[in-house]
Amino acid sequence: MHARGIGAVLLGLAWLGALPRDATATDTPVPAARAQREPVEIIVYGDPFARWDGTRWLVHTQVGMPTPFTLVAIRNKATEVVGIDTRFVMACEKTWRTGDHRFEVDCTLEDVSLQVAPYRNGVPDAVSAQVVTELVGHLEGGALQIIVSDDGRIVDIGLTSLEDEGDQRAIALRQQARLLLARAMLGFQLKLPGPGRIQGGQWVEYDSPLFDLPITTTKAGLPSGGAPRAPVTVNGISSSYIVHQLDRYKGHLVVQSLGEAAIGIGGDATGPASIFQVSMDGVALFDEGSGVLTERVWAFRGRASAGSALSNGRAAPYYFNTGRFVLLGEDDHPDLPDSGVVSAPGAPSRDDAPPWPPFQ
Repeated sequence: MHARGIGAVLLGLAWLGALPRDATATDTPVPAARAQREPVEIIVYGDPFARWDGTRWLVHTQVGMPTPFTLVAIRNKATEVVGIDTRFVMACEKTWRTGDHRFEVDCTLEDVSLQVAPYRNGVPDAVSAQVVTELVGHLEGGALQIIVSDDGRIVDIGLTSLEDEGDQRAIALRQQARLLLARAMLGFQLKLPGPGRIQGGQWVEYDSPLFDLPITTTKAGLPSGGAPRAPVTVNGISSSYIVHQLDRYKGHLVVQSLGEAAIGIGGDATGPASIFQVSMDGVALFDEGSGVLTERVWAFRGRASAGSALSNGRAAPYYFNTGRFVLLGEDDHPDLPDSGVVSAPGAPSRDDAPPWPPFQ
């Protein structure tokens, strides 16, 4: 990892509390016209897809699930988890232009680590470990296909390396693998003011897929009750925004981000059964010379509202998503931890499972 980049990120995190009053995560969203007032300057880069041109990345995310998340193996085994720590190294190449403003990017997963905190539902840890081992075996060396746009958005994410066996269990396995990787890849989503354009001052991003919630649906399509069927993402957003602010620091362009969303899951035509209030903050580093987004850290925190169906008179379910990615050099080969079972986030470690890993 690059010490200079890490130092700038930490400094950027310290600056989060210094954003202007109209950009705090607890205030009313800033109107776009107001957020873009008095731009310091506008920088336009010739290749807005440069970060995908023969680059390698280390990606690390931790997700605390709002409902137990089902992981399945191809044959007979399944487990439910409440926390997932995902780390991988990937090498990416631009492949072909899909339109005037989009490119397809193919990435190879060189190394993968997956640590899960099982839901205490009687499934032995040995079974959970077997499910994790199989899933990692499917992912390592796999091919990830991404559609990206020239304004910094991730348009679509697909996992093309798993065979299409056609049965329902194989479909669930492919979907869970895709969602795990998508939680990490969506961190690359940072919508810019225009194609290859970075603007001084502030701008606002609305309806970001970063606020998607990963849940497991049942046969009835609900997030709780009954036998789980397949993991999905839900983004029934009633309102969301992210305010980005750019500053310079020692040859880097530092973008600080703060945002909020209200996300509805479950329910019927009359309205959602549960509402999650989610806040986000993050810091990103752009190389000033190339415009490449070289590093980003982000954190999402959310809880279901007191009247939500998922609360059901109990403590409100929580959700968190913390992540980081960093651009690697050709000779960088970071060591990833062994895959397996760990204790739940915030819970005391058990004798038969290591503690939840600290985020680094």
